[in-house]
Amino acid sequence: MTWDADAVLAASNEWAWVPDGAPRVWTEEYLVAALPTYFITPTQARVFASDRDPAELVDEVHAQAADWGREHIWWTLSDTTRPTGLETELLRRGARVTERADVLALPLDGGVPDLAVPADVEVRRVVDEPTLLDAFTVSNDAFGGEKPTREQIDAGLASLEQPEGAQPSGRVVAYVDGRPAGVGGYTLAGPVCRLWGGGTHSDLRGRGAYRAVLAERLRITAALGATLGLTHGVVETSSPILRRAGFTRYGEERELALDIAPPADGASADRSA
Repeated sequence: MTWDADAVLAASNEWAWVPDGAPRVWTEEYLVAALPTYFITPTQARVFASDRDPAELVDEVHAQAADWGREHIWWTLSDTTRPTGLETELLRRGARVTERADVLALPLDGGVPDLAVPADVEVRRVVDEPTLLDAFTVSNDAFGGEKPTREQIDAGLASLEQPEGAQPSGRVVAYVDGRPAGVGGYTLAGPVCRLWGGGTHSDLRGRGAYRAVLAERLRITAALGATLGLTHGVVETSSPILRRAGFTRYGEERELALDIAPPADGASADRSA
């Protein structure tokens, strides 16, 4: 297919993920999910497309999250989110923008570009507990977080056992001087390689680990049939690196954090899982 701007933005807007077992309501209009509390943004909402009144939609999503006992929610919006007044409504209720990310894409029909990865950087796929712990080491340093619990480790190991027919996904770790230096995940959704969780350990920046992780994920998914690399690069950090690597900016996503007010009438939403 031709990856024009509309196709890229549509692929970006369709990108949503919830870990197995996490409560969620997933409709044609929106997704709201209660992830485990060790996630940085444990209660998430994303609107795909709706023609409803923004206030009505927010009330419905917040009622569901409150029914799960959640007090805070993180909304993801894009330049193409409908209803168009949703962001204004969230800001009116006191939401704050916590992250801005560029929608970035790279066609792969011409092959994976040469990212000039240094020869002394080694990349390994996460396939067992030692490599999983190395991935946690880099992620926690890059994004913040505590030492992983046994629950998190077991959940990570379980994710390595992908059932037949599941979207191919995984993580890779880059090593510099034998130390875990970079990490990044990927999911193949049809012809789209979704690139997520890319980061570098603060002690080993500038050594090529980020480029090594990026190149390996593109190589793996291109071999599986991906024709587009798609990611959301934080405006202040990873976006400039990705654009230098050949990615093109197509728009912006914003994450807004908001406290959940209890429904005025005491009503709660139907439970779903």
